Amino acid sequence: MLIVGERINTSRKAIEPAVRDRDVEFIQKLAKDQVDAGATYIDVNAGTLVSGEPEALEWLVKTVQAAVDAPLCFDSPSAVAIERAVAVYDFSRGKPMINSITAEKDRFDAILPLVKKYNTKVVALCMDDTGIQQDAEKRYEVAKNLVNQLAAAGIALDDIYVDPLTFPIGTGSDVGLAMLRIIEGIKNEYPGIHIIAGISNISQGLPIRKLLNQAMTVLSMGKGMDAAIIDPMDRYLMALIASTRALLGQDDFCMDYITLSRGGKFEGL
Repeated sequence: MLIVGERINTSRKAIEPAVRDRDVEFIQKLAKDQVDAGATYIDVNAGTLVSGEPEALEWLVKTVQAAVDAPLCFDSPSAVAIERAVAVYDFSRGKPMINSITAEKDRFDAILPLVKKYNTKVVALCMDDTGIQQDAEKRYEVAKNLVNQLAAAGIALDDIYVDPLTFPIGTGSDVGLAMLRIIEGIKNEYPGIHIIAGISNISQGLPIRKLLNQAMTVLSMGKGMDAAIIDPMDRYLMALIASTRALLGQDDFCMDYITLSRGGKFEGL
């Protein structure tokens, strides 16, 4: 299970001023804490900045990779910002991830050359020029079209992480089921491809959000999700992921689960 730590994002209240002020100590501690908690990738996102996003994202990459060895996920709608970030990335720590590409023509044409030039992983969002489709079947067709375009361009399925897009469950009772159907369909149709999701969107606007996030993570893993953009500082969620991996046969003889238990990761839960 690939865990992308989501906390270094300027949409979070404490992060934007830290990035604007170039607070190295604050950002590096946040990166280290996420890796210590089990993140395998660190997401860096300065997308809420009205100006200076490319410079800020480049600074985040330099700052974070000076503190941790984990590979990075460059999260931005801007091809300019992404290229500034990937250009200063240290590839010795592993293949980075670009978040994201879509089937929107302009965005596809801007991001695909970067994925190919730098040989990165890529998050593929299930949206096109018609917008985000709430209907599961339409969104599934968008996903297939995007995957087919990426594959035709020479991107290996192993480098593609399809994001089925997580709608808030409060907008419709079938939202969770729709997402699960898309995950299962994509995994069945494209063996070897990956599924990633920003699970926390499911609970937007509802009380005690972490319970919904935790439940949706387990359900999605059961359908084939093998990566998630989450808060690794949620110890209970991380314990649930470890438990689910063991129960799905993804953890031989439960060795990872046992190691985490012996290391005190489950204490107090």
